[in-house]
Amino acid sequence: MVQKVLRGRGKLGKVAELMDKLNMKKPLLVCGKRMAQVFAEQVSGVAYAHFDGYHPNPDFADCAAGAAMYQAEGCDGIISLGGGSAMDTAKAVKALLIAENANKAMQSILPEDAVLPHIAIPGTAGTGAEATQIAVMYVNDQKLSLSHPALLPEGVILDAALLDTLPEYHKKACALDALCQGIESYWAKAATSDSQVHAYLAIIGVLDNIRAYLAGDPNAAEAMLEAAYRSGRAIQISRTTAAHAMSYQITKKLGLAHGHACMLTLPVLWDVMIDNTDTLSILMDLSQKMRLGSEYMGSRLLAGLLIDLGMEPETMPDEATLDALADSVNAERLGNHPMPLTRDDLKKIYRRAFTRRAGADRQVCIDLWKYYGQ
Repeated sequence: MVQKVLRGRGKLGKVAELMDKLNMKKPLLVCGKRMAQVFAEQVSGVAYAHFDGYHPNPDFADCAAGAAMYQAEGCDGIISLGGGSAMDTAKAVKALLIAENANKAMQSILPEDAVLPHIAIPGTAGTGAEATQIAVMYVNDQKLSLSHPALLPEGVILDAALLDTLPEYHKKACALDALCQGIESYWAKAATSDSQVHAYLAIIGVLDNIRAYLAGDPNAAEAMLEAAYRSGRAIQISRTTAAHAMSYQITKKLGLAHGHACMLTLPVLWDVMIDNTDTLSILMDLSQKMRLGSEYMGSRLLAGLLIDLGMEPETMPDEATLDALADSVNAERLGNHPMPLTRDDLKKIYRRAFTRRAGADRQVCIDLWKYYGQ
C-alpha cells in the first residue's frame, strides 16, 4: 500500500481533501485536548468524534474505549494527531475494530482487505509512527507490540507548523529518536537497500537541521519532520536494534523521554561494535555516509551532540537498577542487532552509558559536534 502524503505548513487545514480521497466522512479524532483545539481552529466543515481517553503508554482498556466510541458515533475512519501515543492508540483501535475478536487483535491476526482508513498527522518530529504498521499497547502492564500491514496509515499529513509550540526538551528527545532509528535501521540485520536509503535520509536530515530547528527556523522544522518520516519508513522495513530494546525501562524506571533514553546507549553500542570484526565494515560504511573521517568518530559525534543538548546522564543508577535494566531487554529485538550481546554485555553498556565523558575524550566529543558540517 502506497501512502497518500500531504506535505507543507498549513496542510492540516486540507485534511478534508485527504478524507475525500479515502472516502472518509466522519472520523474518530484521536488526540489530546490541546491538539483537538488546534484541529478545531484549523479544520472546518468536518464532522468528527473526539477521543482523548488514552495514556502516554496506551493500554488495552484505552483502546477498547476508543473502539466503542467509534462504533457508537457511527465513524467511518480514524485521524490520529500528535505523538506516538496518539498514533499507537489509533492503530490499536483499528485492530480491535477490524479483527474477529480482541484476542485475534492482540495477536495481530487481522484481515488483509478490511476497509477502515486512518490518516496519521504527527505533532512531533521523532517517532515516524505515521510510516509504520507497528503499534504498542499494554495489557496487564505488559508491553504488547502489534504489527500488521493493515495498521499502516493510509494517509499522512506532514505539517511542520504543528511543531512550533512543542517544549524544547520534547523537540530534542524526538529528534534523537529519529536519529537513533535511522542509525539502528542502517546497521540492522534486517536492513535492505531501500531501508538504508530511508535511514540515510533520516540521519543526515537530523544532523544537518537540528541546530536550526531548535533555534526556530521553519525550514529546518520541515526538514526535521521529513527526517522523522524517513526514519519511520526505514524501521517499517528493518525494525530497530539494541538501543531501542534497551531504552524502554530507562524511560519507565528513570523517567527519561524515549528518544533521550535511546541515545544514551547508542554511542556505547557503536564503540562496542568497532571492536567486533563482523560489524566494523558497516560502521565504516555508515561513517562515510555521515561524512566522518573515521568510524571512531561516530560515537564521539553522538556523545558531543548529547553534551551540546544538555542531555548527558545526571547520575549513575545503583547496582539493583542496572541489574533490572539488563534483565529487562527484549531478546527478539536483540536478534536484529548486528552482533550478539550477552546479559553481562548489556549491563556493561548501561554502566558506560550513564558514565559522563571526561577529560580529553570529552573535549574531542564537543569539538566534533561543534565543527560538524562546517
